[in-house]
Amino acid sequence: MNEETTTRRKLIESMWLFLPVYLILISGPDLLPHVFVHHNLAPLEFGDVLSALAGYLFALAPLFLLRGIWFRCYAAALTAFAAAGFFVNGYAMIRFHAPVQTGTLDLLSTTSWRESREFMLRELASLTTLYCIVSTAAGLLILKYLGLRVRQPLNRKRSALVALACVLPIAWVYTWCTWIRPDPVGRCSAAWFALLPNQWADSRKQMDVLHDCLRNPQIPADLKLEGPADTAVIVIGESAARAHLSLYGYGRETTPALDGMKDELVVFRNVIAAMPVTNYALYYALTFKTIADQMHPRATVMEVLERAGYHIDASSTQEDFGPNSASALFAKWTPKYHDNEFDECLLADVKEALAKREGPTLIVLHIMGSHITYRNRYPETFNVFTETELTDSAGEINPLFVENINTYDNTIRYTDYVLGEIVGQLKEAGGKNVLFYFSDHGENVETSFLQNYRDAEKRDSYEVPFLFWFSPEYRAAYPERVAAAEAAVDKPLQMDRTTQGILTVFGATSREYPAKDDFLSPEFEIKPRYLMEGRIRYRENGTDAKHPGTAEAEFEGEFEVADEAGNEAAPEA
Repeated sequence: MNEETTTRRKLIESMWLFLPVYLILISGPDLLPHVFVHHNLAPLEFGDVLSALAGYLFALAPLFLLRGIWFRCYAAALTAFAAAGFFVNGYAMIRFHAPVQTGTLDLLSTTSWRESREFMLRELASLTTLYCIVSTAAGLLILKYLGLRVRQPLNRKRSALVALACVLPIAWVYTWCTWIRPDPVGRCSAAWFALLPNQWADSRKQMDVLHDCLRNPQIPADLKLEGPADTAVIVIGESAARAHLSLYGYGRETTPALDGMKDELVVFRNVIAAMPVTNYALYYALTFKTIADQMHPRATVMEVLERAGYHIDASSTQEDFGPNSASALFAKWTPKYHDNEFDECLLADVKEALAKREGPTLIVLHIMGSHITYRNRYPETFNVFTETELTDSAGEINPLFVENINTYDNTIRYTDYVLGEIVGQLKEAGGKNVLFYFSDHGENVETSFLQNYRDAEKRDSYEVPFLFWFSPEYRAAYPERVAAAEAAVDKPLQMDRTTQGILTVFGATSREYPAKDDFLSPEFEIKPRYLMEGRIRYRENGTDAKHPGTAEAEFEGEFEVADEAGNEAAPEA
């Protein structure tokens, strides 16, 4: 037996031995629910496990076809892929219940060194990382040292047949996801790398559309400002889950400032984000882009308000992540970026803007809020919640999650303090003032071993605070507007369809903005809401998105069925 034949035999045999290690790497944590998966998190779907198998077999196929130096080169590359690619994709599926896809690449391209450092330092100490390292290391040891004594390598004809058999599963998945049941954002993770070029092209197309919107905003010719605010403040929160605000009934006193001014607020109780990721969530929330019509953002809220007559000031404690991130939405107004500072530093910017205001003024603040790592988001004086034991509706919470919840609740309390201080400044300045606060998306705090686990099918990833504070002068000047807002607090809203209502509050009107899209109007057209960019129906009365029994069932007729489970998909633009 020559050296090449021996190498081929050992590699192929050890690759087949590595297969169960890889499958255990991906599906194993779901068998340990109290360590890796909290009791509220749905287990990894069987289809996701099969996706690993399809991709694995596809990667193996060339081993049966190549000869000579090409075989050795591919064998070396495949070994490196087993060490790196399998680890990364296995980690993503364990940690986020989703494979690597274009969204992952987009996130990496808009992540700063500070964010990456915080994430890596936290993850190095996580059980998920340890599990991945141990499992992958075990697989690599099998690759290197083990190998059962089986028959000699197949001849060329049989090798070709085996290679074809390895390719068929991924070919079927690609056909299913591309032609039989198309899904441009790759819901079927079984073809995550086969569909990656399609996903990437779709992502770039949407980004090009957004950039064109920023360069050439579509502003109605009849846009006018009727009853503007003297000062309007938009506070864009970060990762704030509605369920963790005492203003919304949470058991801990996380929002004492807002609770104390509850009679001055209009608190919307049924609003969900469009996406659980900042960039995409804000594209929907701050433009006219909707889940049903993703290719027509038209203009940003800020651009419309500036054209209507507002002067705009913008500040952020997040970083400028560049033209392919949410930062692009604010770039025209050259925001003040306060890197690595607590959110209260923005109070000085608000004070300065109030002192120099001449005419209607819009102040846009993008805060760090409850962004990971939680303990880095508030000063020590706000380390209020330090309990060592907690309980919820299901009983005692696993001790592994207690510190996570404590630090998260501290971030909510600190955000509440900042909001209270801004309202105090608006009161002191006087005038027809309004503050609008919402969070880009929520956070699944109780379902993560560490911070920032956003299972896209879970309610807390989407259910966000959404509220207005109106000054006495504003209420006296525009009582019908305030009354309309108060009458709308229970309407089922998703952030992709709130743009026109927000403009109405600030007094910007046009005949091109129909009442059916204005949540302040009695004619507002209520539509179904969706998770994961239109792929899964949001179920208002279920424990998660896949359970039946929705308060929105009467609106099903407009949408087509996406799968046998009864989850409707939003229509494509």
